[in-house]
Amino acid sequence: MSCCCDGIPELPGDVLGMDAVMDSLEAIIELCEGKGIDTDRLILDPAIGKWIPEKDPIYDLETFDRFERLQIFGKPVLAALSRKSFIGEVLNKSADERLYGSLAATAIAVHKGAHIIRTHDVAATTDAVQIAEAIRGRIPCQESDERQVRMLEITDPDDSVRVMKSLGVTSTGAQVMKNKSLLFNLLVCNITTTEALIIKQEILARGGDACLERNAISHETENTDLIVMGTLLQLKKLVAKLQCQARGLPQMATMMDTVLDEYYDVKYRYSSWKS
Repeated sequence: MSCCCDGIPELPGDVLGMDAVMDSLEAIIELCEGKGIDTDRLILDPAIGKWIPEKDPIYDLETFDRFERLQIFGKPVLAALSRKSFIGEVLNKSADERLYGSLAATAIAVHKGAHIIRTHDVAATTDAVQIAEAIRGRIPCQESDERQVRMLEITDPDDSVRVMKSLGVTSTGAQVMKNKSLLFNLLVCNITTTEALIIKQEILARGGDACLERNAISHETENTDLIVMGTLLQLKKLVAKLQCQARGLPQMATMMDTVLDEYYDVKYRYSSWKS
């Protein structure tokens, strides 16, 4: 990522977080298309490593955890991770002691879709790559004549917007559909049966669903657990509705809303190794 124009960093690697990586790569691809460059020849590099002082290891950890997001661009992806600083900071080891950490990161990157690996340790890395490739499942796809049906593996609402726009959907339309594109499951534990039934009724009214034990439905138990299922849009609407309810439902709404926010919170999800 070394180009400089609107939406593209001035220096290689000066992006923080996977959202910024995706935005930068998308802008570079669009720039190439606008200049008549054959984008089929592009190899994407998410810029692993501490390129700037602000690049905390959590950002590289997030990149590997979300590495499958890069697949939506339909380009070969390079993972240049061997002996990188984030491995050293997590393990507290010097560069020449980072082989095993590099192999672990390599296996994860390949399992999540990396096509090319840069390494200092070819033989050991080759073994890790072969095992990761064997474990990685193929994406279901059927073709007949000029028709195709393929499973889309989208894990982030912003990526659904990118895919929709690539199909010609308007920006406005894509934004409207964004929070309808992914299904979430929330496990809610130890609430009263009455509260659980209210939550089920409210999520059903918004197009989602919830499941709970049979005895709770017939009020034969005082407390229960339940699974709430819905899109981000449905769950956010549920949260807003529960905030206005009685009993312990406002507290449950706050907890559900926090869990949804934490799912995409980089510092929350990737800083546990520091403790």
